[in-house]
Amino acid sequence: ERRQRTKTKCVIMSTNPFDDDDLPPPRHIGRSTNPFGDEDDITPPLHHIGSGGGGGGPSAIIGERSSNYNDTPTSTVPSPPLNSGSMSQSAFLNSGGGDASMFGPSSSSSMDNNESSWQDLGDLPYRRVRLYSDVHWGQTKKKRQHMKNSSQKSGGATAQSNQEQHDSSSSSTEEQFGLSWYPKSYVETVRAQQNLGDDRTALSRLLSTTTTTLVAGCPNGGPIAAVTVPLSGGGGAESGFGMRSTVRIMNNAGVLLSSIPFPPRDLALYVPSSDSRIPLHVAPGDILAIGFTSRCVLAIVLRDSLALCYDLLGNPVLPPFYALSHAKGHASPNRGAGNHGGMDLMEARIFEGGLAVLGADMNAAVVELLDEFDDPSYADGADVSSRRIVPSIPPRTTDHPPLASMDDPSTSKAAPSPFSLAPPPHYAIVTPLPTGMFARSKRFAYRCIAVLPRQYAPSRRPELFLSTSDGSVVVSEMNPSTSPDDGFTDVDCRSRIGGSANGLPPSPVVSMAFAPNGRFLACFTASSVLTVVSANFESKVLEFDARSGSTSSPRSMGWCGEDSVVLHWKNLGVLMVGPYGDWLRFPCDDVAAVAASGAGGSGNGSEAYLVPEIDCCRVVGSSSVEILQRVPPGTADLLRIGSIAPGALLLDASDAFDSGSSNADEAARSITRREGLLEEAILGCVEAAVGEFDVTVQKRMLRAASYGLHFACKDESYRSESPGRPSPEAVAFVDVSRKLRVLNALRRPSTGFAMTSLQYDSVMPQGVVARLVAAGRASLAASISEYLKLGRRVSDYARAMKAAAFVSSTTSSLQQGSSMTDSQIAEQAIRIIRGEEKGSTKLQVKGAMPLSSGMYASVALAAHRAGRKGVADLLIMLEQSPTDKVHALLAIGSYADAAAVACRARDPDLIHMTMFAYEQGLSNNEERKSLYFSGIINKFPIEAVNMFTTFYSRFGGLHGGDDKSSINILLRRQKHADAGLKMAKKALTLRSTPTSGENDRGKEKVAALQEASTIFDLGGKDCAFQKTCTDEQIALIADQEQLRRSYGSMEVAPPSSSLTSTIMSILKYGAADPRSAHRLQADADRIAKKYKVPEKRQWHVKVRALSESGQWAQLRNLLDTRAKPPIGIKPFALAAIKGRQGQVEIMHYISRMTDKSDGEDRYDLFCEAGMWKKALEESVRLGDGRKVANVRSMCNSPDIQRLCDKYL
Repeated sequence: ERRQRTKTKCVIMSTNPFDDDDLPPPRHIGRSTNPFGDEDDITPPLHHIGSGGGGGGPSAIIGERSSNYNDTPTSTVPSPPLNSGSMSQSAFLNSGGGDASMFGPSSSSSMDNNESSWQDLGDLPYRRVRLYSDVHWGQTKKKRQHMKNSSQKSGGATAQSNQEQHDSSSSSTEEQFGLSWYPKSYVETVRAQQNLGDDRTALSRLLSTTTTTLVAGCPNGGPIAAVTVPLSGGGGAESGFGMRSTVRIMNNAGVLLSSIPFPPRDLALYVPSSDSRIPLHVAPGDILAIGFTSRCVLAIVLRDSLALCYDLLGNPVLPPFYALSHAKGHASPNRGAGNHGGMDLMEARIFEGGLAVLGADMNAAVVELLDEFDDPSYADGADVSSRRIVPSIPPRTTDHPPLASMDDPSTSKAAPSPFSLAPPPHYAIVTPLPTGMFARSKRFAYRCIAVLPRQYAPSRRPELFLSTSDGSVVVSEMNPSTSPDDGFTDVDCRSRIGGSANGLPPSPVVSMAFAPNGRFLACFTASSVLTVVSANFESKVLEFDARSGSTSSPRSMGWCGEDSVVLHWKNLGVLMVGPYGDWLRFPCDDVAAVAASGAGGSGNGSEAYLVPEIDCCRVVGSSSVEILQRVPPGTADLLRIGSIAPGALLLDASDAFDSGSSNADEAARSITRREGLLEEAILGCVEAAVGEFDVTVQKRMLRAASYGLHFACKDESYRSESPGRPSPEAVAFVDVSRKLRVLNALRRPSTGFAMTSLQYDSVMPQGVVARLVAAGRASLAASISEYLKLGRRVSDYARAMKAAAFVSSTTSSLQQGSSMTDSQIAEQAIRIIRGEEKGSTKLQVKGAMPLSSGMYASVALAAHRAGRKGVADLLIMLEQSPTDKVHALLAIGSYADAAAVACRARDPDLIHMTMFAYEQGLSNNEERKSLYFSGIINKFPIEAVNMFTTFYSRFGGLHGGDDKSSINILLRRQKHADAGLKMAKKALTLRSTPTSGENDRGKEKVAALQEASTIFDLGGKDCAFQKTCTDEQIALIADQEQLRRSYGSMEVAPPSSSLTSTIMSILKYGAADPRSAHRLQADADRIAKKYKVPEKRQWHVKVRALSESGQWAQLRNLLDTRAKPPIGIKPFALAAIKGRQGQVEIMHYISRMTDKSDGEDRYDLFCEAGMWKKALEESVRLGDGRKVANVRSMCNSPDIQRLCDKYL
């Protein structure tokens, strides 16, 4: 068993645990020396809040407890038994961490006593740091600067002035209460009905009972998003809230980055099957959840599973889509989507890689939000049931979207660009999971969901965890189609979660949260028991009973780093539970909010929203932003009271030196007596400095490290380790100094990134630059990239975004009467892109380092969106990358110029992309195709026109399509012969369909041929021959139809037959109708004469037709009509031979061949008929020995062979 022990804390007692009136105002540090910001920016107000003391501890939630505890208490507060894992209601309500003074340094506290601002969670010291105080949420940067200047002039602001500032900062249609915005009409109605007058505190509490404010934080210290919605759902007249609200994205200092009106304008769902857009009717009450992914994408999930995705500037990155499509007959009502609607949801969870939803029918879906930096093969390996959501292609519009708004998916069709092998900037993979079928088979329901990110899952894909109504958890994989049992696993943890091991009945889990490292899962049950288990449910780490403190579920639950779980209850504050059941309570009183409201209560009802991070937990209040963080081990070792760590001794020596004490030198030299101790002390001070938020403390620790470096440089043994090169300690000192400068610049209120050192390392400097650009802070991003020397590609990108921001800002200057011309703006933008000094008057063109591709194109796009077309034209001329230049020109709408660039690059993919984009950019009406063809032919280069013609000529008629497009193209290009031949070929290849008969097909063929004749007629003399042939074919079709009607049979002139085939079919029909043989002969002669069939050809056709139809008498009569036929007699004899006639019939024709020149033909015919004796006689008559030898070799008769030998 674990030992029972008590510990003491350094506190100052207070009679009221919720009274924070003694809390001192936040201390403002002086002007910053940071090189990244404006001179008038002040470093963020910092406030170390907490209580207790303690030393370092294990970094994970599982670990051995330390039996030694160094602490020097001044007063004691007994703590609950450390192995109880529970708390009493009185202890929970009266804890508050001790006294209000424990949550901030008192007026008499000094910087040396930093441990007094800590609290111990077992062996782990924690601190509460206020990063931003007196936050006015939603204020613009200009208004914040005005308010700061006003407060500096007045020397402070009273509660009344704060109230006036608040009222002035609110919009004309909304009234603000902290992070909540309400329609003014709604607020006035509630105030009048309840007779509240000017009591804003009572009014705020009353409004909070009918509405809720959803707040989400971007990971790694990113911006905050907030939206107020009615609790009744839907909104409108029944709730009185109204049909509109606003989603605001702000930095941690309250500065407004963007605002998204909800519902968005022209919100519609695109249906590819019908190529239509269905308007969607939603209201603020339909919002179920909001949240950020790790890629800074804001996801808004509605109650019918409709998902909206935006970037930090409020621009949509994906078209609206349903995460969970409804089953037929179960559509969410009143959405306007008909059979294309979504399923009503029970819960939605946004995680770092996307979002997950649980429907009312117990089915679930996971949406992975990916971007161009993800491996394309990952999306290819998704389940076969998944679907992909890609950005839309924007239509051509006259207005100019704001900066960084590449397209507007809400008003465009969701059709991806063809032949695009690269992934789009943002796309989503929606994977439906048949969890409802599994739940029905097991006869339980689901209560809540959690998602294990893919980087921590064994399958390297997200895993969905669903808690069941019988107290277990089901794990669902992302490949249900190929996994055994559809990928579902019931972990059967009923006996391990919710206190079941201690005799409590199984209770369902109502909230789950994964640790940042993915190793542990926190589960809160309906019986108010918190259980922490490993992600594979093999071991239970913690079980904490909170029933005595609260019987309701917490409003939010998350992790504070990897060592503790934080839970928030309304009116109770934040509870932190650590290893072995240790706990701390942090009240959520907001002094500034209470003062602003004019109330003097405890403030238990003030707002508090948790934002879990990888190493801390942000607590967002109505007028402040704080973090709960485990004190870094290096800082704990350095600042612990009575610490004898090398870093602490060096810090004391540095402080003594700064104060002028004579003991400083001796204290420092005492560290150098032991080898390696000085280096450890320097690194300890450097490591502690990077974990601090107060600039004064940072400088103090860096001064201590610098003080130690001076002694290290004087040590000969230390210098000999790396002669001529900086020591590792010096390198670490410089790196940390650079890092701190960047972090302090990020934490300034104008930027408002509440980023810690560990978060900075997790995002990496390149990620910080990308986040700053996404948040609209391109100037700071460019400065940081240059300062940290992040590489040419990153620096070029940051400078290009800075230039884009400059060009975009000139729009407001133009409205204010700025005298800058387009050439001056373009010249200044080029200087920014090239990183030239501001004072230079001429551009340094020669000798300049080549820029990365796409820089000028991106700035040109920004200029175009800002309405500076002249600037865009000047900048885009400098772009050297054909691909980026073509994309920019297409976005601008210069399709012909884009085609010219693509043709010069000789890139067929780019050429085709320009043609496709030009087609998509035209208005969707009847004249669209005509305008498309004429524009391609008249405006595009000849290479593009040729490719365009070839494409439609080869692929225009595929899959049952017609060739009208290619024919129209040829006509527009004045190629009448090719167009007519294309039309004639189309007519001759027409085939009958099941719904149309031969008559209809004949009419269509004649109409097509007549159109071809008309086309040939347009060609004049060059197409005279083609026109004559086409007209004759039309006449032949008419004659064929007349013959069929005359004889009453299709065989006499089958459709689609040629002239020769028609004559043959007429003659062959004589075998079927012998009585009409003479008339058929006359019709055949008439057709041959009409179409000028040559006589020899006509005789050949007659011989073939009569022989094939077996009309041998008619064939004899045909021969008898002429003494010497035009084709000779040989064709007749050959026809008899091929018709397998007897020797008499064959000799009848051969005997007519009496000329001397017919000897060779007679010999060949005898050989063909197998009459070898006649062939031998003929060869002897000709006197040709080779023919005799040939007869001997081919004949099998011995008698004839002996005769051949005789003649040979």
